Amino acid sequence: MGRPAPVQSATVTTKRTTVPAAARPAQRHRGHSLAPEHVGEAGSVAILALTVGGVAIFITSLSLLVAGFTMGARYATDPPPNVGQLGLGLIIGGVGLLVLAAIMIGSAVAVFADVRGSRVVAAAVAVIVALLAAAGAIVAMGGVVTEPVLATILAIATLAFGVSAILLSRRPA
Repeated sequence: MGRPAPVQSATVTTKRTTVPAAARPAQRHRGHSLAPEHVGEAGSVAILALTVGGVAIFITSLSLLVAGFTMGARYATDPPPNVGQLGLGLIIGGVGLLVLAAIMIGSAVAVFADVRGSRVVAAAVAVIVALLAAAGAIVAMGGVVTEPVLATILAIATLAFGVSAILLSRRPA
């Protein structure tokens, strides 16, 4: 029995190729939500609030317009002499709310479509709507006849649109 032959080890070196950091694609964190990456999860909640609020205001504006245009039909027998002017306030208010609803929905769609500068515009629209809702809540509670349910709803809308403005003014995480 002889001794085993010594094992000779050969050292093999390989040159590793490295890719410069600029050539590698940036690793992006993929969220698990349905919101687009450029919007972020908090931004998607703000967009949803603007869209739902815009649709609600759109429906309200249509009801005001219909009530204003059909004011004369409410009097079956003897309409007052100024029946044409009675519905004028409802028509003007309906048109104003219709424009506000279109701006709200349009700004939300623009943010969703990633239009440049649309987040700032949508945040400004949310601030304006929050201020209008706050003014409405003050008027509903400060009048001769108080409307506590309407004032509460407008106070909640003020909070929702105020938070939406804050969320839209931030960059997505």
